[in-house]
Amino acid sequence: MARAQRPAGVGAVVWVASLTAGVLTSGMQGIVPAIPAIRDHFGLDNFQVGLITSVYLLPGLFSAFAAGVLTERIGARKVVVGGLAVFGLGGALLLVVHDLGTLLTVRFVQGIVFGALQSMTVGIIGSAALSGRAAHRDQSRRIVAMATSESLFPIIGGMMLALAWYAPFAPQLLSLPLAVVAWFVLADYEDEPRRAKDATKESVWKAPAIVGVQVLAAARFIFKFAVLTYTPVLAVDQVGMSAAVLGWLVGAAAALSAVTALLSERLATRWRSSEMILGCMLVIGVSLVLIGSGSAAAVVAIGLLLYGIQDGIYGVAHNVLANEMAPAGTRMAYIGLTGTVRNIGKFLSPLMFGAATLVMPISNAFFAFAGVSVVGAAVAKKVAQKQKALQPSAVGTSQAGSEDE
Repeated sequence: MARAQRPAGVGAVVWVASLTAGVLTSGMQGIVPAIPAIRDHFGLDNFQVGLITSVYLLPGLFSAFAAGVLTERIGARKVVVGGLAVFGLGGALLLVVHDLGTLLTVRFVQGIVFGALQSMTVGIIGSAALSGRAAHRDQSRRIVAMATSESLFPIIGGMMLALAWYAPFAPQLLSLPLAVVAWFVLADYEDEPRRAKDATKESVWKAPAIVGVQVLAAARFIFKFAVLTYTPVLAVDQVGMSAAVLGWLVGAAAALSAVTALLSERLATRWRSSEMILGCMLVIGVSLVLIGSGSAAAVVAIGLLLYGIQDGIYGVAHNVLANEMAPAGTRMAYIGLTGTVRNIGKFLSPLMFGAATLVMPISNAFFAFAGVSVVGAAVAKKVAQKQKALQPSAVGTSQAGSEDE
């Protein structure tokens, strides 16, 4: 069967976008081992330690959408290169200036870049990719790059901590050479390749199924951050699982997520992106019930691994869905909006689950969130119906003409 021809340079664009998403994880995962050392250096209490994280995540509540609008005006090249440069220079500053005010200020500025570029990389890949299976394959590369970085940066940060408490900020300098590469790779990149340049722009707010797509955007991270934050509490307190075993399980779940992200391309031959999310929602419900049961370490472990299996598929599928449902001519603004909604989900997730534990045992909170996943599945079904109406033959055509490598 004839293969669709991949436009020259698209592969490099996808890799630069994927590496950008991966390198930016150094701002969180890379300093996790250093948090106790930072606390001790500045004499912080437990509440103040939370500022190190919250000051980084808070800007993403507004920067993603703003970056999407800015990209529509000046282009992805300037936004990505500028953001990477600011991120890397911030890391360099933290290596030489060691007062708390500078630390929090730099973290806030880096958080703006993190929230902005994480969403922009989704849009860049979506604009550059072919449709169907190719879209899933290219978005999976971003997910894999992030999963790999999230595994490696804590190890690197822990090793560098032996040099100084601030040494784990050094990996953030990787964004500087990447900015140089991005400047050349994105030189000829257009935000809407292979589309008419004079296409009439449609309002972001009139995009099809916009509420459903955005609900699914927030839902992934509401569930994910709840699982990552509170599974350790339940596993250690109620099941007696050791921290070492828990660490291996979390790592294994992340590895499974990377593997299933790569497999999502094959699933795209049978199901639309929204249909894949529907299946993921059902798996989330099962995994949360297993974790919440807390009956045995093995049961909790199975629940956590099941969660990892679906997360890679969900991540790729929603990236593809957001690009497929984006209005003509305003893709980057739409992806920016989606990024903002995702960041809201990340920010609210621990607060929502924590609030639930104030009125019920932690195991029941997992069961309650499992019930919410059923609602999420219903939303995914509605979006799938809308997507099918808009793209009645999307699955079939994706099998025929998207294997370009």
